[in-house]
Amino acid sequence: MTIDDMRQTLHSFDGSGFKPLLDELEAKRQRAFKTFLGAVFICGFIVFFILLDQGGTELFKIAVGLSFVICMFFYRRMAVIRREAKRELMPALCHNIGLEYLMTPASHVIAPFDHLSIIPGYDEKTLEDQISGKIEDVDFQLFEAKLKRVSRDSKGRRSTTTVFNGFLVQFNFHKNFNGQTIITKDHTAIGNFLTGWTKLGERVKLEDSVFESEFEVYSTDQVEARYLLTPTFMERLLEFSRLPNIKQLQLAFKDGSIYMAIKRNGNAFEGGSYNLNDPEMIKQNIKDIAQIFDMVTELKLTQNTRI
Repeated sequence: MTIDDMRQTLHSFDGSGFKPLLDELEAKRQRAFKTFLGAVFICGFIVFFILLDQGGTELFKIAVGLSFVICMFFYRRMAVIRREAKRELMPALCHNIGLEYLMTPASHVIAPFDHLSIIPGYDEKTLEDQISGKIEDVDFQLFEAKLKRVSRDSKGRRSTTTVFNGFLVQFNFHKNFNGQTIITKDHTAIGNFLTGWTKLGERVKLEDSVFESEFEVYSTDQVEARYLLTPTFMERLLEFSRLPNIKQLQLAFKDGSIYMAIKRNGNAFEGGSYNLNDPEMIKQNIKDIAQIFDMVTELKLTQNTRI
């Protein structure tokens, strides 16, 4: 199946068979939502009454904390129902075009990216929505990652900062490279000096001034890096990095594969509608999956040269 065939098959997906299930899940979601609103109203009333009666006492603080926990419990029930809808839809969408879907990837799938300097250091990770398979003759694996850094203040209070949210992707070139080439966002002269020591190899100077203004390249093999980063491929990378849904693109060549870290806004594969039985939800998931085709076509990874 060619990439055009896969795209056409995906966009012609008939979701009518899921309508009874989605109608049932939407009814459950609406009941859960009403329960959540009721919990918010009751807890809010109790907290307000305690505030008027006793002011900002310790009892008031306890009531606020308990109310928050109770409301979050009912809110998460709605999230569970949405995940149930995704658990039914996404495998069917992917199977329709010969791809595999796993809602919760194994923890170790991120390991290759940890040593490539294309994602920031992190203390906590959430991985989901792994899609893998082959597009024409290109094997690939994609999953969503949310990475957080944990810090504590002088009193030991814990806080988290999201340092990456987006796709981590591996495309196999079926061709081994002797070296390792890393392409990261340009951090200005001072930033590049401070972060350069963390990257394996030496900085590669390229003739494309526009590319160099947006990316920094480090490689263990200068000749190979220039062989990989042809003027045409650098132009494709620039165009791809400027797509509206991409906040930042970093990538690496290693062991016959290209690894990509694509920072983006929001979560993919969650549907574009709040109502689970809205046809727009399936359409949005189809658009999200089609982004994988965009990666392959924009970078022309199906060409024999792979570059």
